[in-house]
Amino acid sequence: MNKLKIALENNQITLGTWMQIPHPAVIEIIAYNCNNKLDWICIDMEHGSLGIESMTNLIRTIEKYDITPIVRIPKNDYIWIHRVLDAGAKGLIIPMIKDETEARGAISEAFYPPLGRRGFGYSRANLYGANFDNYVKIANEDISIIFQIEHIDAVNNLDSILAVRGFDGTFIGPYDLSGSLGEPGNFKNKKYQNILSQYNEISKSYSIPTGIHIVRPTKTKINEAIKNKYKMIAVGTDAVLLEDKCKEIYS
Repeated sequence: MNKLKIALENNQITLGTWMQIPHPAVIEIIAYNCNNKLDWICIDMEHGSLGIESMTNLIRTIEKYDITPIVRIPKNDYIWIHRVLDAGAKGLIIPMIKDETEARGAISEAFYPPLGRRGFGYSRANLYGANFDNYVKIANEDISIIFQIEHIDAVNNLDSILAVRGFDGTFIGPYDLSGSLGEPGNFKNKKYQNILSQYNEISKSYSIPTGIHIVRPTKTKINEAIKNKYKMIAVGTDAVLLEDKCKEIYS
């Protein structure tokens, strides 16, 4: 049962975090000390120094804490979509979706026929064949697909992207989106704020859950994201949480 998918379908707020360090101990420390408040953890295959094997071990660790394992794949590519789902990910964050064609392509590769083109095979997701029939039966309804909106082209094409069926929500990539406006990391820039408002208004008109990554988290920023009705809120990264604690102690 994909708890993230159920929560988004019911318009509930979910909290998660971003993993880039390829070691299960980091997840154990974060999951245990977040007092059962994490709904999902995203393993970052786009910018993290992870391979397929270390990603799979991180998924195993996340599952032990009854947290939904999500993976941001490196690119919208059928090989990555198939391999990550076969490893047991319960959801995918697809980076740099810019138009309807890219959105439809990602969904098609994530779904088994007749809804899509995902290939069949024994894998960890179906217990190496022992649970093959049951997994294939439920997978299309149990996988979360999240489109990352992180370029001005995506916001300009947002109506057509959100009209596509089969995905569960979208997720703002703040640094890339601001970078596409020529203001990387300048989140107070008026143009960026206007584009963000446009994203939220269009998403609201389609009743599509939205998400945002608070890279440098504070309780104030988290509460602001909740107030702005984001439903997937990523709180920091493993490296940032470690960095901030070190600075707090040794500054």
